[in-house]
Amino acid sequence: MAYLALYRAWRPRTFEEVVGQESIVKALQNAVTDNKIAHAYLFSGPRGTGKTSMAKIIAKALNCEQPAAGEPCNQCSSCRDINQGSFMDVIEIDAASNRGIDEIRDLREKVRIAPAQGKTKVYIIDEVHMLTTEAFNALLKTIEEPPPAVVFILATTELQKIPATIRSRCQSFNFRRLTTEEIAERLQQVAGSQGIELEEAAGGLIARRANGGLRDALSILDQVQAYRGGRISKQDVIDTLGLVDDLFLAELVDAALKGDAGVLVEKLNQALMQGKEAGQIAREAGYYLRDLLLFSQLGKQAGLQIASQEALVYLEEQKKQVKTSQLIEALRIMMEAADRLRFSEGNKILLEIAFLQMANLFHFQKAKPAEEKPVQTSRSPRPGPDKKEREQGKDQLWTYLLAGVKEQKIPTHALLSQGKLLGLREDILYVGFRKGYKFHKERLEEKGNRDIVENVLKQILKREVKLELIFLDEEQHNDIIVRKAKELFGEDIVEIIE
Repeated sequence: MAYLALYRAWRPRTFEEVVGQESIVKALQNAVTDNKIAHAYLFSGPRGTGKTSMAKIIAKALNCEQPAAGEPCNQCSSCRDINQGSFMDVIEIDAASNRGIDEIRDLREKVRIAPAQGKTKVYIIDEVHMLTTEAFNALLKTIEEPPPAVVFILATTELQKIPATIRSRCQSFNFRRLTTEEIAERLQQVAGSQGIELEEAAGGLIARRANGGLRDALSILDQVQAYRGGRISKQDVIDTLGLVDDLFLAELVDAALKGDAGVLVEKLNQALMQGKEAGQIAREAGYYLRDLLLFSQLGKQAGLQIASQEALVYLEEQKKQVKTSQLIEALRIMMEAADRLRFSEGNKILLEIAFLQMANLFHFQKAKPAEEKPVQTSRSPRPGPDKKEREQGKDQLWTYLLAGVKEQKIPTHALLSQGKLLGLREDILYVGFRKGYKFHKERLEEKGNRDIVENVLKQILKREVKLELIFLDEEQHNDIIVRKAKELFGEDIVEIIE
């Protein structure tokens, strides 16, 4: 006999076996018991939460030869045929591939035919939101007044796409996502019956990755079992799915909080060398930031998606160092990067830029005080950053600017890279060009190129900054512009390199 996937082998066959959805189970089971079945139902909710399974259980309960307390027996010929998909009076229709008006007209003709094998004819229309407007209109009258002994069960993952005229003619049930605990418990039950030794941490990781869908969780378990056999650890799940370890992500965010670009780039290179996909790293980082955001607001009550118990130590420290607004902006940066990486060949560069942008967001803004500091009464001036600190800040700004411009437009980056960052004064960034690079300066002054640079500056500094391009005369110390720059930024900041 051919191998049966776990999600098919463990599909619930009775109301009692359905995981979660307690209120829906009770309502439908009572309806079957009291013989108060509606003529049309609309099941909505995320994928893998039991919509189609529930529809088949209802079909069995309505046609079962020996029902007990609203439950199908799964032993009679009708139940067995429905389980095997060979029962003539249970018709499953995939609306994604049968979405036109001709298919619905054909259904309207056949629906008038009395049940041939059982007591009730059940039409299960999956992904019903895929039907065309004309097909919905054709189905409307049939759903409103179906022939006797006919029940329609419509299932959809996108309730908002169902016309109100259809929804008003059905009893609607919204299937919720299952909790991580519910999925993990079921996984352990399945693993035990299959002779699989599933580590608790591995089961928890699969449950979190399933995003509330039990079918997805069972598919992942099936996939990991094929790779590792009878003993499954957390690392096995990570390796099979190409995931990034949550502790690794925690260390990446730590480096970003410290503004340590070297550690960030080194760790990203390490992950890429291990075969991790750049897009996957960005998505995983987004999930971690989401966990950190919720943890900072809700503490241990937050439903963490990828962060395990071991990562809680990192979350506790990191939430003290970052603001909610920064986390939301970092999430946006990482999600946009993940989306761009799906269609880009320059994966490594885009990934590095995204993490460097996050580091800039965290490190260079967290130093801003949340409240006013007391005014110093001493006459001695407050010491400012020394030359080394100013040079490091200037170099990092220039690095981020060049990287961001390169991501937007490579020719603009080629022009800008020939310049020299002199410094930032109020809302003007000064970049100098030697006379031999007149072409580069003039092209960079064109609106299209200038807009790209100023937009990247806005992303980095979170404010409007104008770009000022100046020539650096061969007689450096006699050039009036250079002298002005020195007045603005100081002798130790403006250093013209041959």
